[in-house]
Amino acid sequence: MTVQMDEIMQNNKFNIVDVLLMDHRYLKECIKYLKNDDEDKKVKLKYAKTFLDALHKHSEAEKKAVYAPCLKVKDLKMEILEGQVEHGITDAKVKMLIPKLTGLRTLSDELEVELKVLAELVEHHLKEEEEKTFPKMKRDLDKTILNEMGFQFMKLRSFTVKDLRDYPKLQKEVSGIRKLGHRISGNFIAKVQKHVTPAAHR
Repeated sequence: MTVQMDEIMQNNKFNIVDVLLMDHRYLKECIKYLKNDDEDKKVKLKYAKTFLDALHKHSEAEKKAVYAPCLKVKDLKMEILEGQVEHGITDAKVKMLIPKLTGLRTLSDELEVELKVLAELVEHHLKEEEEKTFPKMKRDLDKTILNEMGFQFMKLRSFTVKDLRDYPKLQKEVSGIRKLGHRISGNFIAKVQKHVTPAAHR
C-alpha cells in the first residue's frame, strides 16, 4: 500500500501534534522508571536502552520535520531555539551513554544517576513543548501542513508496527511510509512557510 499525498492532506491521522504526543507518551513511560529510586536496576537498564534509542530517533526526526521549518515562523522562534539547545544537550548525553550501556547486565550507581538526570531534562523539555510550542503550532499552522509535518516526522522516525501497538490506525500506514524512504521532501520547509497564519509572522 502506498500512502498518497492527497490522502494525507484530506485527513487528520498524521497531525504532527498528535504524532509527537504519541511519541512523548512512550518517552514518559520510560522516564517514570528511570526516575523511580526504588526500581530494580536491571529493569531500569532495560528501559534505559529503549529510552535512549527512542529518544535519539525522536530527536533526529523532530529537528528536521518540526524545528527546521518552524524556526522560520516568528511566533515560534524562541520556543524552537530553546528546544534546539535542549536537544543539543540531550543528543550529546545520549551519544555518550549508549556505548556505556552496551553489554551491561545491571546499572552502576553512577549510570543510574546519569540516566535519572537525563530523564528529568527530557521530562522538562516535553512539558515545555506540550504547554508552549504545540498550542502555538496548532494556532499558527493550518491542518493541511500539520498533517504533512506529521507525515514527514513519521518517515524520519521509522516507527515499527510493534512501536505502534496501541495505535492501530497508524500501524497500517507504516509499510507504505517505509517505501517512501527516510528523507524530507525538498520543498517541505518552503511549503510550511506558505501555510503560516499572517498573525504568526508579526
